[in-house]
Amino acid sequence: MSEARRGLGSTAPSFHSISGFDPRPAQQATLELPLDRQGSLTVLEAETGSGKTEAALARFMRLFHAGEVDGLYLALPTRTAATQLHRRVHEALVRAFPREDERPPAVLAVPGYLRVDDHEGRRLPGFEVLWNDDGKAALRHRGWAAEHPKRYLAGAVVVGTIDQVLLSTLMVSHAHMRATCAARHLLVVDEVHASDDYMIALLEAVLRFHLGAGGHALLMSATLGSAARGRLLAAAGPEPELPGLDDAVAEPYPLVSHAPRGESPQRHAVAHVGAGKGVHPRLLRAADEPEAVAAAALDAAQAGACVLVVRNLVRDCVATQLALEALASTRGASELLFAVGGIVAPHHSRYAREDRTRLDAAVEALFGKQRPSGRGRVLVATQTVEQSLDLDADLLLTDLCPMDVLLQRIGRLHRHDRPRPAGFEQAQVQVLVPEQRALGQHIRADGTALGPHGYGTVYGDLRVLEATLRLCERGGTFVIPEHNRALVEGSTHPSVLRALVEDLGEAWARHGERVLGGSLS
Repeated sequence: MSEARRGLGSTAPSFHSISGFDPRPAQQATLELPLDRQGSLTVLEAETGSGKTEAALARFMRLFHAGEVDGLYLALPTRTAATQLHRRVHEALVRAFPREDERPPAVLAVPGYLRVDDHEGRRLPGFEVLWNDDGKAALRHRGWAAEHPKRYLAGAVVVGTIDQVLLSTLMVSHAHMRATCAARHLLVVDEVHASDDYMIALLEAVLRFHLGAGGHALLMSATLGSAARGRLLAAAGPEPELPGLDDAVAEPYPLVSHAPRGESPQRHAVAHVGAGKGVHPRLLRAADEPEAVAAAALDAAQAGACVLVVRNLVRDCVATQLALEALASTRGASELLFAVGGIVAPHHSRYAREDRTRLDAAVEALFGKQRPSGRGRVLVATQTVEQSLDLDADLLLTDLCPMDVLLQRIGRLHRHDRPRPAGFEQAQVQVLVPEQRALGQHIRADGTALGPHGYGTVYGDLRVLEATLRLCERGGTFVIPEHNRALVEGSTHPSVLRALVEDLGEAWARHGERVLGGSLS
């Protein structure tokens, strides 16, 4: 990496040279953070689509130029997000390091893929890899870290999934090697969620080791609550006092919190740029009826809308897709269904690697920023499309999920300025719920929960789902990002959950104790 550092010259690359545009306030605030030679933890909270990734790259370039880090690991929530972002990171490195021999390799850390920079590898017998390098022997060395998951964290600039980092704190083989390899990296975690206690607990452990070794970390989120933020910042120093609900809602947004190792965090309020997005939530009591979901989606597509349907479970996704195909066939509207190579398909995680690559490319082409206009289309998917992807739908139909996750899904709605079809000028989300409203019926005698559509399994805390449902039932308009704090705190703040349990009774109290015990174990 010494050649790469020398290649930067006497000053770190400017933000414009990395991204191609001038920094927004949140990006500028991140760029101006101190280097903190003893290590540091930064939490960047800003709305989806605000350029948090570019802010992370700029932070890395400053730390790298100063010799504070030797590499970067950018951890994403899904394989789809990682593969899409890898290309953007490689393009940024090309701009920052014009000479290829001085450029650090950009490794894709997703099992099943073999990619470094813009080169694809092919696995051969005997654990060998053939790189399409046109005879360049140097690529064998650049691609070494991409050839096996246990090597990923030894790469220079690595874009991968969060599980590769979390494995460093679990009792699994080579966990210590992963943690040690990452110690000199800037660890960037994208889309940290307020409602996922298990992931927060694992991430806390990762950060304590990483910062204890003098490392630097940057956490990014559009939907982080005060309780989760405080727990994570405590990995660097004293745990901040949990604010009351009103104070938590009044916290600035966007916000940059920066904690040098061993010190209390410093907060930097950042001005919001751009107009807010008004989203009208509506409940559709059809979660148990894939035919009704398919009809609502196809009606909108036939009216010219690009429709995104997000189900919590693969089986619900497949059932909705089959119902959609049958209905589209009877209406003669099969051309409105998302297809790859002429074959209609849903988007979820249970595909072979070759199919995933084609699916991801098709989703970006048909639902991304450059998607064709003037024609409706329907995509049925799972959580594989809810985060870190630049998708732009006119209408969102989504299963009930925690509010912080719902806001991520809403981030795929009206993401860019473009003409909208009649009737869809305002962003709309239809939240799919069962006909039977009572979530408490899924709580068992021991406090665990097991219900349909991921209630109690994918999303284990029914208290958060209940609080989210109540916010959606309240009606009105969600103004994003102005209401982000109120929505997230209104569904995850400990005082809200306590009040909800007191209102709903003993079974919910047992469930809350079970959730708390699981997060502490």
